[in-house]
Amino acid sequence: MILPCRIHGGRKRNRVDSLPLALVLVACLIYPVREATSQDAVAAAAEAAGLGWLPAVPIQITAGVDIGYDDHVTGNTATTSSTGQKSFFVRENLVLTYVRPTERTQLSLIGVGRFEQFFDLGTDDKNGNVTLSLTHNFSTRLSFYASVYAAYETEPDFKSDVGPENVRADHFNTVDIFAVTYRWLPRLSTVTNFTFQRVKYADASIGAEQDRMDNTFGETIQFSLTRRTNLVGDYRYQITDYDTAPNDSTTHYLLGGIDHHLTEHLVVHARGGPSLRSLKDDGDSTTPYFEGSFEYIRSNHSLNWTTSYGFEAPTEANASVRKTFRTGVSLTYNLTSRLTSTTAVYFHHDENQSSASSGTGSAGSQDSLDLLLGFNYTINKRLAAQVNYSYTSQSSLGGTPGYSRNSYSAGLTYTY
Repeated sequence: MILPCRIHGGRKRNRVDSLPLALVLVACLIYPVREATSQDAVAAAAEAAGLGWLPAVPIQITAGVDIGYDDHVTGNTATTSSTGQKSFFVRENLVLTYVRPTERTQLSLIGVGRFEQFFDLGTDDKNGNVTLSLTHNFSTRLSFYASVYAAYETEPDFKSDVGPENVRADHFNTVDIFAVTYRWLPRLSTVTNFTFQRVKYADASIGAEQDRMDNTFGETIQFSLTRRTNLVGDYRYQITDYDTAPNDSTTHYLLGGIDHHLTEHLVVHARGGPSLRSLKDDGDSTTPYFEGSFEYIRSNHSLNWTTSYGFEAPTEANASVRKTFRTGVSLTYNLTSRLTSTTAVYFHHDENQSSASSGTGSAGSQDSLDLLLGFNYTINKRLAAQVNYSYTSQSSLGGTPGYSRNSYSAGLTYTY
């Protein structure tokens, strides 16, 4: 399972984290199948982030402040205007980074606190998230990996299937991964893994449709065909329990794929196969499932593309099944030794289906787009400035009109 990186912080436009910090966050959440690659990425990102300024205590603290303007702050529902409410805002950020790689154990911790005030709304949002990643090699054959992520956010996240994307609402989300890798033969290894996810909304009316718990058990077999190519077989069993909504289900995934290093800097990952979802009281449905990524990293730029298609948790109140095509591209480029640009585009298309017992069939389709453009300028070793623009749009669905949103911000960050 390739997980989205939640440190994105919904659509709150948090830009305190510099490019090197973003690389650390990505390294913390990579799926265990790519464990060795993750370990290298963590170490490289830590060095790039300047964590060598205090070798004995590998801690970095970054504080920042942004000011900006948002032309559609409030959520968009069937009872609100699609034009939204405009507001100037100020945002304070605090990021704590700890990376401690050793010969056998690699540990990293990212903590983010964010406080945002919208002057024209009179709101004061408090958000935070923590990501803890641990890899321990018991021997040359046996290793353990854990990644624990927990967040309390107000804005929806367009890169995941957590909650409705047209509503600002406080919610808690955690995704926790535990995996054991064992190398049976020089070319053959297995990964036994378990993923837990919990989604909980403060608003009871939203929680009645969205509060849920996912437990996913997986077994992966990897065969090293060549030094650059791994063949992969993957089975997953997912149990989804909703607190209130009648959408409890179990899902089986039977996937095959490949991990291939096309060049020293270019890596491709792909998985595909059938998936079967059984709703507790509403029959079965099947769909093809696919996930893949394309990673290209050089000294002064990096490109990452991910895409997937398959079942996701429905976020429409009248839907019991949702099939989603999701894709995203992010590019970072060091224009000079001090100036870095960031571009990211995320899109997904949802096909919603009502319960079979209702007899209504399709519940409609919806398209969502999220775009980010940003520049970061390093003034000196500790001080940096950044400007960012983000655009979000969502098409209409049923009685809920579509909307678009523009946000502009500029600020400073200081690293201790």
